[in-house]
Amino acid sequence: MTRTAFLLLLLAAPLRADESDDTLARQLVAVVRDPRVPTNQRVEAAKSLSTMGVKATVAAEELQRQLTLLKKAEQEALQEAVVEALGAIGPAARAAVPTLAKATGRTIDIDLAVKAATKQLLTDAASRNVADLARQLKSRDEGTRLRAAKTLGGLETAAAAAVPDLTAALGDSDADVRRAAIAALRRIQPTAKPTKELVNAIAVDLKDADEVVRLATVKALGKLGRDAADAGPLLQPLLADPDRDVRRAAGEAIARISGGGP
Repeated sequence: MTRTAFLLLLLAAPLRADESDDTLARQLVAVVRDPRVPTNQRVEAAKSLSTMGVKATVAAEELQRQLTLLKKAEQEALQEAVVEALGAIGPAARAAVPTLAKATGRTIDIDLAVKAATKQLLTDAASRNVADLARQLKSRDEGTRLRAAKTLGGLETAAAAAVPDLTAALGDSDADVRRAAIAALRRIQPTAKPTKELVNAIAVDLKDADEVVRLATVKALGKLGRDAADAGPLLQPLLADPDRDVRRAAGEAIARISGGGP
């Protein structure tokens, strides 16, 4: 491919209404892998794939393969451009992370590019996963909502972006989903002050028919101390609970919430 033909490809591609992103990405990656093409043109092709970002998903596998083949010192600029393209493609190129790790130690610039691309791939993938799970919290299916809440809790602080959606799930009509949302928020924000919504969601189980559930709920509120002040009035009726352990725990919880206990 001559330099003129290559430049025409780059300049004309965006103007072709009938040419898909996949077709363009395949053409560009074909330039990247062709050793007969001048290196500077291969670099420009890789940079164009970076500009396409997620639209260049079909090129991810070939870019990864090229990175394992490009090792000559005179190809450092091309290696760096390929690394950057993989990072720009995002989650679809996550499988390239091990290959990126093996590319370290070549040059400082390549190492920096690898570090940035790896961070981008892992962060983008996690963000996408959290966003998908957050959407699932609004599913009509209780099982889907429950699995989403539990999975988000397992991601801990990495699922911080889902806090608003989990907070909304505190009002879920399904008790298991509500409890999973409570647990997820506590794991995602372990040091945050409990919100009024969280305290009220926990307090719902004070009226559960199972004394074991009531007891666990009373103790959970008691551990929150003054942060559970909104639940104080809701605990008062449990001082007359049929279960002795619940009555005793309620008294202790009220004392802690009012600041009079340990």
